[in-house]
Amino acid sequence: MKKLSLVPIVLGVFVFAFAGCSNQTPLAPAAAAGGAGELSAKPSAATPGIYTLTFMARVDGTLQEVTSLPVQTAELILKASVTSSTGSAAQAGTVTFEYCSYKGRPPNDISRADEAPKEACEQGTASWARLRSLYASSECPALEPGYACLGFGVVHLPRDVGFRFRYASQGSGIASETSQSKNFTWTAGS
Repeated sequence: MKKLSLVPIVLGVFVFAFAGCSNQTPLAPAAAAGGAGELSAKPSAATPGIYTLTFMARVDGTLQEVTSLPVQTAELILKASVTSSTGSAAQAGTVTFEYCSYKGRPPNDISRADEAPKEACEQGTASWARLRSLYASSECPALEPGYACLGFGVVHLPRDVGFRFRYASQGSGIASETSQSKNFTWTAGS
């Protein structure tokens, strides 16, 4: 007949009882070195940022900010800038570019465009449609990191189209937010 040793059982009960008397849970943060007090378990709140949408195009071989373009001349490039209130560029997060789209019209139909001015989205006759999501730190052509750019393409019909972007913080320290919407104008060719 084998004898059972009580040492492992007694030791296990002692360790369990001792751990139960601790004033910290296994997931609670430890006190800071030097007795500075307990660390907060909550992450710091994201600060408001500055969310700027601009329009770019290659004009005469150089990348320039534009507010309108003649149809069939150059590709529109959407540029999102997300910075903290102190001017530091977002180094994390994603930017989702959107355009205002008339309900029920097929996208990419050149004869019956679905793109609408921002006012149509504000009035509810159109809704915001996703173009693409990019990392906020992706580089734009010939620009500093911390921006996101997306080529919209060359447009064939004169019209105003509303654009905006949504920023998702993903721990960048800058709050998630939607930029102000803006119209871009394509004019009849000269």
